[in-house]
Amino acid sequence: MPQPKHSILIVDDDSNIRLLLQKILEEEYEILAAGDGLDAQDVLKQDGARIASVILDWSMPRMSGIELLRWIKEQQGLEDIPVIMHTVLSGPEQVKEGIDAGAFYYLPKPATEDVIRSIVRAAVADWKDRKRLLERLKREEAPFLHLVEGHFRFRTLAEGEHLAVMIANSCPEPERAAMIMEMITNAIEHGNLGISYQEKTKFMEEGTWYAEIERRLNLPEHSAKYVDLRFRRLPDKITVLVEDCGPGFDFKPYLTLDETRLLDNHGRGIAIARSYLNLEYQGTGNKVLVTIPCPDPSLTAALPRD
Repeated sequence: MPQPKHSILIVDDDSNIRLLLQKILEEEYEILAAGDGLDAQDVLKQDGARIASVILDWSMPRMSGIELLRWIKEQQGLEDIPVIMHTVLSGPEQVKEGIDAGAFYYLPKPATEDVIRSIVRAAVADWKDRKRLLERLKREEAPFLHLVEGHFRFRTLAEGEHLAVMIANSCPEPERAAMIMEMITNAIEHGNLGISYQEKTKFMEEGTWYAEIERRLNLPEHSAKYVDLRFRRLPDKITVLVEDCGPGFDFKPYLTLDETRLLDNHGRGIAIARSYLNLEYQGTGNKVLVTIPCPDPSLTAALPRD
């Protein structure tokens, strides 16, 4: 039995552009459409739970794309929908404005069919991963709620996701804390398994990224590699130190998303996580300290201090 298609909302005041995008994407996705930001609000209020991504024009009458984007990010239940800004990029200032408002995906006008499909697939894949993680948060209990300190060692994405969910469920805002999974994924794929940025681009395009991770985990040269995770609860925060066995990497370019990587099908995870969490990379980049505010006055006297 075929799986139901994910829904994409196209918002553009130009009907020709809406029809063009629909023609390119309708084989893979259910297409919803709106002619401006106000009409899009109505669609999102009614069908937001099933919308996997929004392709959004910047300049529209009545409500601009950037205004709609800011509205989406303020709505509970809609804030995690990946928004793809579809626009003629005028420069880094416009890019920064969109990223600051929550757009980590861009489509230039015009774009080839391959670029359009690649960016939409990347956005939908991120939405699916995020949705799965949030569903696990609701389903699973919080065994770390009373944990003061812990040291964990793991190798696989499944083991890392299990830890990320338990840590997030011990925090006041678990949906934000769950972004720690981005640091765990990077530690496994890049740190331990040596998947380069260029290689991941290829694997994501082919749909073989998960299979490649499993293949490399089973190679003899990676069998003894693991990720160390150290959890510590303090009176006003939780700290999580994630350390891999790799040589590290130049993390600074990935703390933000700039125009050079806007059309890549990955490379946004650290920047997105940083918009939710306090990140501090250490040494060569194979260690990252994540700080999550977690005030609990009742624990002040009992817990250790820095």
